[in-house]
This record gives sequence, C-alpha cells and structure tokens, in this order.
Amino acid sequence: MHRPAELSNTQVIEARVVLAESVRDSTNQDGAVLLDIEQGLCLSLNVVGAKIWQMLKQDWTGAQIITALEREFVEIPQAQLQQDYVDFVRQLEANKLAHLRNQSAGAKPGETAA
Repeated sequence: MHRPAELSNTQVIEARVVLAESVRDSTNQDGAVLLDIEQGLCLSLNVVGAKIWQMLKQDWTGAQIITALEREFVEIPQAQLQQDYVDFVRQLEANKLAHLRNQSAGAKPGETAA
C-alpha cells in the first residue's frame, strides 16, 4: 500500500487532532498514563506531554497549545516547543491514539491527512 508523503511541521500544527475514543488516561503531577483499551497499548507521558494531551482533549488547536506552552515554559525557545508538539502528535498518530484531520478549505468532513 502506498503511504502518502509525511505532513510538514506547519501542516501538523494546523491540522485538527482527533483522539481515538478507545484511549483512557490517568494524570497526576508527574505526567500521565495513556491506555488504549482496544490495542492494549500503554504509554507514559512526562509533564509536558500530559499538558498537551489535556489540551488536545479540550479540542485546542496546535497554535493554541504552543502558545500556552510558551507562557508556561518561558525558558524553552518557541521553535523547540513547536517541534515537541509536532513530535508528540506524530507519536500519537504512529501509535493509532489519534489521527490528523486536514483543516484546509478543500478538506472534506472526516477526511484525514497522513
């Protein structure tokens, strides 16, 4: 099966992240644990990953999440926070814990970008 070209960082930031319904989470001051009850997959998240996960659950955009991280982690350069967000979302997608929905005007409802 042919795999589409990978999205650019900008496309990942602009895409809507749709979380898998089968994922359960438990968050504490040290981070979070994600459990996909369909796959039996368990992932642990650090504090930053847990914050991103919580904002994704609230349907925040990538730009909103990065801005919130910039306010909280002022010592970390914006470019690094953007890359951390993109890497996190790509990891979710690779583990089938989320998929990206293209936000471009030409995208059809339910269409996913890969």
